[in-house]
Amino acid sequence: MITRRTLLATTLATPALAQAPWHPSRPVRIVVPFPAGGSFDVQARLIAERLAPALGQPVLVENKPGAGGTIGAAEVAQAAPDAHTLLLGSNGTQAANVTLYQGRLPYDPVRDFAPITLVANYPQIIAVAEWPADKTFVGLLTALRARTEPAAFGSSGTGSPTHLAGEMFARALNLPLTHVPYRGQGPALNDLMGGRLALMFPSVADVLGQLRAGRVHALAALSPHRLALLPQLPTTAELGHPTLVSSIWAGLYARAGSPPAAIARLNAELTTLLNAPELRGRLEAQGFEVLPGTPQALAQRQAADTLSLAAIIRASGATAD
Repeated sequence: MITRRTLLATTLATPALAQAPWHPSRPVRIVVPFPAGGSFDVQARLIAERLAPALGQPVLVENKPGAGGTIGAAEVAQAAPDAHTLLLGSNGTQAANVTLYQGRLPYDPVRDFAPITLVANYPQIIAVAEWPADKTFVGLLTALRARTEPAAFGSSGTGSPTHLAGEMFARALNLPLTHVPYRGQGPALNDLMGGRLALMFPSVADVLGQLRAGRVHALAALSPHRLALLPQLPTTAELGHPTLVSSIWAGLYARAGSPPAAIARLNAELTTLLNAPELRGRLEAQGFEVLPGTPQALAQRQAADTLSLAAIIRASGATAD
């Protein structure tokens, strides 16, 4: 006999059955759409090393760089929707590229991906090397305005966060600057230290060694708050420019259509790993702000950046190389 109590018990148990724990059936891949050895690669490998025992399967990192991250992102967008292939995406691959590629993007950042969690934020700074003599924010502005020709700033590529931060800076302060794109931060930093560039807008993680060695000097943090690794560095907000804020973020995504139970399991495991003092400490020591959260929070951040970066890209006239 089916009683009211039986029906109630069955109804309450149904969601639990629908959300049975997910277990990967083979190795999991994390596709990094940027070169080996960079900040995204470092994060991915630290995460993979710890995620593997938690999932009971190997977690492999594969670098698929090129075309502003679109090659690696497109590969994940075409993967099977089973959460065995993940993307460590950025506000470049998931937000800026929508406008940069002007309808030619080989994937849809919203339609083709299922957010899992934000991993980390990389605060950006205003950086110089030997010039100007007065290495302060005011000293830089004075020196830039005294020049007879626009100063050159370098970036890791057209449309990259290090490029768009420079465009924001130039417009916010009404300064003529010339953008010089490079294939990555390394060559640009070499030219900054060699005197061929006047300034850059790198993430702290990408220049921490040069900052500590005194080869590069930070003049301001493009941040609403002071940075843990550079607590004496003033922020642009403190210096009277609260909208002059820029950072790079990394977030993990699966292919859209992956099982909800897989997204939930991966979010739970990654949140635990990223909040563990050992991994959090290693990442923070390298200049990353560790910020795991819900899939919804990552989706909201992506949507907001898609709009805000589109405005900067259109104002600058930048397009994909």
